[in-house]
Amino acid sequence: MNKQQLEALLQHRMVTYVARIVILYGFSVVFRSFDMSFTSAGGSSFFRKQSFSLMFVGLGLLIWMGGERVSRVLQKRMAKNRFPYTIVVPCLGLVLFGVFAAFLFGLTYSFYDIYFFNNYEAWKSFSRLSYDLIFGAFIFYLLILCFNGLLFYYKNWQEARLNAERLRRENMQARYDVLKSQIDPHFFFNSLSVLTGLVYKSADVSAEYITQLSKCYRYILDQKEENLVSVQTELSFLESYLFLIRIRHQNSIQFHIDKPSGNQQCALLPPSALQMLVENAVKHNRFAVNVPLNVHIRFTDQHVIVSNDLRKRNGIRFSTGVGLSNIRKRYELITGTTVDIKETCDRFTVQLPLLPETLKDQF
Repeated sequence: MNKQQLEALLQHRMVTYVARIVILYGFSVVFRSFDMSFTSAGGSSFFRKQSFSLMFVGLGLLIWMGGERVSRVLQKRMAKNRFPYTIVVPCLGLVLFGVFAAFLFGLTYSFYDIYFFNNYEAWKSFSRLSYDLIFGAFIFYLLILCFNGLLFYYKNWQEARLNAERLRRENMQARYDVLKSQIDPHFFFNSLSVLTGLVYKSADVSAEYITQLSKCYRYILDQKEENLVSVQTELSFLESYLFLIRIRHQNSIQFHIDKPSGNQQCALLPPSALQMLVENAVKHNRFAVNVPLNVHIRFTDQHVIVSNDLRKRNGIRFSTGVGLSNIRKRYELITGTTVDIKETCDRFTVQLPLLPETLKDQF
């Protein structure tokens, strides 16, 4: 049984009442040990003990539920008041209810003992407001109240913790969806502008270009609800995207991609992370057929490393706008890990952490 199943079982109403009955029966045994009218001799004594415990449990359940009702009503009425009224008034109300409960117990116990066992000891103690009977019943009420308070605040703490976690995930998901929504126009406007010029040159190449573009489009649609994808899935998408790049730039860009191992293929990445890094490299660097841009993608046990020649275009600063900044924020939202970025005079390198498969079920 896992933690969630255990918590659900403990919060079940039937389990709650069974636990209360067991606790109240234990209190009745303790109470009997202080009542000198109970003796261990004779069969009737055993019956009286058990019948007293039955009465104690029944009355205790009513008082317990009454205390809860009083607590809810007072807390609701004091919700809009300032501290310390939100604490003092409910506590004072519960103490007064406890005094009433103690007298109710003494009166019920007295009539019960007289009616069933013709025993007037409890009535004598109650009629003279015996310290032992009234104070003892009040102390047991306080013990029940404290126990119930612990359960109440533990339940509220659990609910507050779950609500906070739910809000955190919803907020994180909303922010993540905003980041993913940036990818669609950023990618497709560039691709359609290339296709516009290509249709006048070659119908066959244009048809293949549209086919590969549709694969890219399908990938983004299929992964729209996914926050993480496998390296193998991302590389399949990247192959279609690189076809579009090669059509546009021919031999001006050279791609060198290592083949990942089995474990590396199953590792996770944010969708379109590799594509956005390649697109940034193409966008911000100078290249030509005689001086091609080299883009390398290689894998380690913990990272995928994307590096490219750094030849910044004149008048263009290497931006961290939609692409690189998007990737960094998505990693921060998922695991809090950072994306390592290194820039030298002739090389730009981005190191993306490979995330474990188990993370997909958690995010």
